[in-house]
Amino acid sequence: MMNIDKKPVSFWFISLSMMILLSTTSYSLGIGVSPGVIDLGDVPRGKEVAVSFYIISNTREPLPVTLSYVPVHRDVLFKEKRDPYVMIPAEVSEEDISSWIEFPQNPYILDPNNVKVITLPDGTSIKYNRKATFILKVPKDAEPGYHAGAINIIPKLRVETSGGAGVATVGITRLIFVFRVPGVAERKGTIIDFEAEREAKNRVRIDVLFKNTGTTTITARLSELQIKDNEGNVIDLLAGSATRIAPGDTVVLHGFWTSSEEIPSEKVRVEAKVDYITGQVTKEDVIKIPAEIVAKVQERASPKRKIPWWFLMIILALIGLYVYWKM
Repeated sequence: MMNIDKKPVSFWFISLSMMILLSTTSYSLGIGVSPGVIDLGDVPRGKEVAVSFYIISNTREPLPVTLSYVPVHRDVLFKEKRDPYVMIPAEVSEEDISSWIEFPQNPYILDPNNVKVITLPDGTSIKYNRKATFILKVPKDAEPGYHAGAINIIPKLRVETSGGAGVATVGITRLIFVFRVPGVAERKGTIIDFEAEREAKNRVRIDVLFKNTGTTTITARLSELQIKDNEGNVIDLLAGSATRIAPGDTVVLHGFWTSSEEIPSEKVRVEAKVDYITGQVTKEDVIKIPAEIVAKVQERASPKRKIPWWFLMIILALIGLYVYWKM
């Protein structure tokens, strides 16, 4: 008679049971929006616009969801589009618009028993759970150019629903909205100067001063920093920091030159390239590497407050009195 190994049998029994359990007590929750992208066109400074869209879901029970603003992926801003929205990267503002968005209602309840049908302007019909609205308030000092944002939908899930069906996976589609503030939108900047500071014998910080000379907020990155000797030979090739800059502001982009040996205190030629996505500027100059090491300023941790000994004695005495009177 053949001997059956009990371990494999039990293993397959448990695995099959788990598969049956999961298949009957879980499902994939999907939450989408219609339309997926809304182009608001030109929105003048100081104007308020109410933007409505439809939330679609396959939820099996009433589901609370909260709307919140989130920045869009950079691809939306810097890929030229004509359909289903208009976007010209050379006229994009990277200004923070999070404070421009308000929600008259939050949260919303998606009820599977209250599904409605609407026909969109393009003739297509959709079934939706809820119509949602947010308010775009463009301030009077808004930068000109194209702006974009996204509305995220956050469901409040329970571990198990009343019908015994839990959610296994959640898929959510965000709403993207695009608009343009009228005016001349220019993305440009210039490298003003270089500075060098020695942080160690073999480490030198090279600062590149960059100014936003345009009319929109941009993100500038020190994409390349070449260190050259007197004959023009490249000693080292560096990349540096990136930061967002408002119009008219000047920032310092850092590049760090390190070596296995001591970096001599002498004049070197530097060439920097600063990229701000829709353009690039280059500047070359001669700087002197200082001999003195700059002391790094470190913030001191605030000292921990010690409880006075007499205060502890008072507390102990009060506890003793309380115990005495309770006896």
